[in-house]
Amino acid sequence: MKRFWNYIEEVLSGRQVTGELIRLAVQRFVADRDRNWGFVFDEKRAEKAIKFFEILRHWKGEWAGTRIHLEPNQCFYIGQLFGWVHKDTGLRRFRTSFKEVGRKNGKTTECAGKALCHLLIDKEEGAQIYFAATKEDQARIGFLDVQEIAKNTPEVRDKVTVMTKSVLFESSFIKPLGSDSNTQDGFDPSWGVIDEYHAHKTDKMLNVLESGMGSRRQPMIDVITTAGYFKEYPCYAALRKTAIDVLKGIKQDDTLLAVLFEMDKEDDWHDENVWIKANPNLGVNLKLDFLQTRYLKAKNEGGTKEVDFRTKNLNQWTDTAEVWIQDELFMACSDPLPDLTGRACWMGLDLASTGDMNSLALFFPGSPAYLIVRYFVPEDTLMQRVKDGADHLRWKSGGWLLSTPGNVTDYDFIIRDVVELSKKYKVSKLGYDPWNATQMAIKLQDSGFKVEEVRQGIQSMGEATKKLELLIRSRGVMHGGNPILRWNCSNVVIKRDSNDNYKMDKGSSAGKIDGMVASVIAITAWMRDVEKTPQFNIRIL
Repeated sequence: MKRFWNYIEEVLSGRQVTGELIRLAVQRFVADRDRNWGFVFDEKRAEKAIKFFEILRHWKGEWAGTRIHLEPNQCFYIGQLFGWVHKDTGLRRFRTSFKEVGRKNGKTTECAGKALCHLLIDKEEGAQIYFAATKEDQARIGFLDVQEIAKNTPEVRDKVTVMTKSVLFESSFIKPLGSDSNTQDGFDPSWGVIDEYHAHKTDKMLNVLESGMGSRRQPMIDVITTAGYFKEYPCYAALRKTAIDVLKGIKQDDTLLAVLFEMDKEDDWHDENVWIKANPNLGVNLKLDFLQTRYLKAKNEGGTKEVDFRTKNLNQWTDTAEVWIQDELFMACSDPLPDLTGRACWMGLDLASTGDMNSLALFFPGSPAYLIVRYFVPEDTLMQRVKDGADHLRWKSGGWLLSTPGNVTDYDFIIRDVVELSKKYKVSKLGYDPWNATQMAIKLQDSGFKVEEVRQGIQSMGEATKKLELLIRSRGVMHGGNPILRWNCSNVVIKRDSNDNYKMDKGSSAGKIDGMVASVIAITAWMRDVEKTPQFNIRIL
């Protein structure tokens, strides 16, 4: 227990660099220990749990086969989780544990160890332990750690039976659980693990576990996560908020253990001296040079690289929308376009309303690849667009923007343009967003073009969006300095789903992103045709 008590002393003295929320957690422990109330901190039980952890063995990476060693911050957390008990019944105090920490700080291994500790040390008859996620496949990620640690630890392996979907010990078991799992009769969880709760759109799985625990005398909901992008999801909006309120004394919940490793609001994310606040195992299983490398990419490239580094490595909650590609990176791809006559290309068509800007992109794969993006607006709306602030007249005079007669877009004009382009370039396929473009696609198909529907969603366009980002960041695609495309790119923000996939969006901006969308549609059509054929020799700068 020396590491446990030393950690508390180091935090209180300021010698250990921590954020405010960890200082509050330590202060809460000290205050609770000195209270004359119904719970006591049983040092022997805390020590027993810590010692159990340290007979377990790693199963992957450089420490595979060696015993787990808990760092002082982990001793502080594990010791509290198992050490606080009711002074009369001996039952555990905490019913919910919420831990938030940066990636690669051993949290999944911790979850496996806690589950095995409950299975083998708590001595609860008929214990049912579930690793819960929105999908059973996701739940199996944490459950796999349980299986492998059990198989690689002789003291555990001799006691349990490791099966494909369960780890058994006498009348108790550990299993994965997803919302798509076939939950059998007798569902009576005593311990439920929810890893990466930030990705849960609802609190459905948490409620499933809680509602099944009615007959248990010391049930545990064990929630552990890294920060995420969705502040409207229950992790940030509900559980995390409650945990912080409890630490600050705004609310009282003696059954909630809250341990949040994060930087303070005033901290500069560029300062590596404060990274340890979100990464308490920095310098141990998480190497400083790894974070420094990630930081350099985030600093130099910005956009999604910065957001991912700050969210996952520095445990900072970010908004779902973020600037995508810095202007200097986009303009680094402005080399003049060569004569592409006769080259194969894939087209992408994004049609707006009849009075708005419409875009046609031609994507030529290669090393580098090339993008030609053409824009169409009704002639009679040009002056109004100039008043709105965009330089449409200059774009038209420079040949970047084509005007169609009248005050609404002449779709037949665009069809004729596609036909003329097909005489110069070898058009393999035309992808189109079905919104507003179905009739045009039918006409083009009747004219002999291969056409394919590409809906604007994360599932349909997510991979191509990532491909275009990679090409721009590596100077693997040239666009000839197209000023309208530059304007489009500056208006793009990124919106993510819970699995870190993302798509382009213009957010609250009044600016247009049509040409970028058309480019991604073209790349999507190409990827669907030749995604298994290497096409790029990408230079990462």
